[in-house]
Amino acid sequence: MECLLAAIADDFTGGSDLAGMLRERGVKTLLLFGVPESVAGWKGRYEAVVVCLKTRSVAAGEARATAVAAFEAVQPLWPRQTLFKYCSTFDSTPQGNIGPVTEALLAATGAKFTVHLPALPVNGRTQYLGHLFVNGVLLDESPLRDHPLNPMTDANLVRWLGLQTERKIGLLPLREVRGSLREQAEELQTAGVEMALVDAVEDRDLELAAEAFADLPLLCGGSGWGVALPGVWRRRGWMGGAGSDVPVVEESVPTAVLAGSCSAMTLRQLRVFSAPQHTVDVVGLLRDREGELARLLAVEGRPLVVRSSAEKGAQQEGAAAEIEWLFGELARRLVAEKGVRRLIVAGGETSGAVVSALGVRAAEVIRVIDPGVPALRTMGEPMLRLVLKSGNFGAENFFAKAIENS
Repeated sequence: MECLLAAIADDFTGGSDLAGMLRERGVKTLLLFGVPESVAGWKGRYEAVVVCLKTRSVAAGEARATAVAAFEAVQPLWPRQTLFKYCSTFDSTPQGNIGPVTEALLAATGAKFTVHLPALPVNGRTQYLGHLFVNGVLLDESPLRDHPLNPMTDANLVRWLGLQTERKIGLLPLREVRGSLREQAEELQTAGVEMALVDAVEDRDLELAAEAFADLPLLCGGSGWGVALPGVWRRRGWMGGAGSDVPVVEESVPTAVLAGSCSAMTLRQLRVFSAPQHTVDVVGLLRDREGELARLLAVEGRPLVVRSSAEKGAQQEGAAAEIEWLFGELARRLVAEKGVRRLIVAGGETSGAVVSALGVRAAEVIRVIDPGVPALRTMGEPMLRLVLKSGNFGAENFFAKAIENS
């Protein structure tokens, strides 16, 4: 089995999002968490491998080094193509690292040109004339403008990316995507452009981009590539069968829901979810972290639901690192001491903390719950059922669906 794609994702929910899109389209997909020490045992077993990093909000130098280390670590799989995967809302400040990581991966792959395709129409993320929209609203007028780590205050991604790199940035607007896309891309390269944003407002635009750029050494963007690339691979005869090893859902599995995201959608999902919910006492946490951990370990619930999610304006400044520690340690103790075997986690930073604390290194996608949110089965002991949800993803009844389908 040939490895068609090696993706380097800048956070854990983003990586699982992409892996879910691929698996739903028949691609046998492996998720790895952190830079792997060795991939020799996976060779010939997967058509796509996604390395999930925790680099979205770190300094550019650290992000570059970690991304290149991940790229080098998966080369023994001989992947046909590399993808730098980031959020479909382009989460990155003007000092952010999407541009610098792209530069580093261009150098690592030896490529002279790459394209950025953040759009994911199935989840309401579209790009037109270089401007990103969220459910029809300009990015900088959406709730993402208030993101606590990466506030998006400009919807013009050509301008935004240009603030992060000195490389020449271009645009492939919608009329060219639906016209002579490959030829227009070649003209940009002739003009010295090294990175080009690609417009897309419907899935057919993703498909046109995938067909045009399936042979580029490096692609960049969101999980829209995972929607469109498998069709190209299948038409070209590159893809085999992904098998049908999908475990039966066991509703009685001890379950914990850990919600750290403060996104508008997660807050709405929590309001809809009928199970009793226990809220992190942030003031108590900052005063006595072990005491707050002990309090939460003592509460009961089937499922156990713990949230730190707060409405805008109620977030405790400076508490983010402590909340990440709390959720990570809570997950570890729930698995080790309470026998929890299903964890449903909301929020990218929270997911990274939980997976790291549990020491999970690899997982397979077993099914997709909602677009961009797969159910995972960890590899190793104990085997866990794991759902990592980006804050803005999932239907309103997501948490109930996740319990039923993971």
